[in-house]
Amino acid sequence: MAGKRVLIVDDNVDQLVMLAALLRDGGHTVETATSALYALTVALTFHPEVVFLDIGMPQMDGYQASARFKSHFKRARVFAVTGRAGEEERQKSLAAGFEDHLVKPIDIITIEKILASPSPNPPG
Repeated sequence: MAGKRVLIVDDNVDQLVMLAALLRDGGHTVETATSALYALTVALTFHPEVVFLDIGMPQMDGYQASARFKSHFKRARVFAVTGRAGEEERQKSLAAGFEDHLVKPIDIITIEKILASPSPNPPG
């Protein structure tokens, strides 16, 4: 499996650092951001293939950021990451354009499956 370009966005620094280390150890190129606004700036030069985006963040929440990612970075697959479980929350994430709704703590097996799957929007 070729490594992916992954952007992790979470205001919980401990979770952000842990997930970034796991993905780097797995051969992926990883950038991180602790705010959605900064993540959008990082994405301009990083060009992520996959974005793990926390929903509950100050200034700009994950729903607002997802809309911007989808309009500006069409090749990126964006996944909601949240502590909010439940079908209503999941449906809200999917309606906002997220690929899927992942509940914290994120299962590394789920992440590996996501990263192993081919991008539906190849570059070019």
